[in-house]
Amino acid sequence: MPDPSSSPTSTPATDPAKRVRLRKQMLILATVLAFAGVVVLAFLTRIPLPLRLAVGLTDLIASAVLFLVVRQKFA
Repeated sequence: MPDPSSSPTSTPATDPAKRVRLRKQMLILATVLAFAGVVVLAFLTRIPLPLRLAVGLTDLIASAVLFLVVRQKFA
């Protein structure tokens, strides 16, 4: 069993391949969240308006936060 106090040999912060993969995954997730937010706001008319606004805007805000994290961390 490895020692938990020792630093790992390859972390996402130091391994370029893992950083690129993580950046790509976060961009895909942010894009999917933005798309889902727009779909909820525009096309799901059977959901009551206040709930639709809450869910759609929450998705859009989460997407914006992820885009900012990618921009700040992986620039």
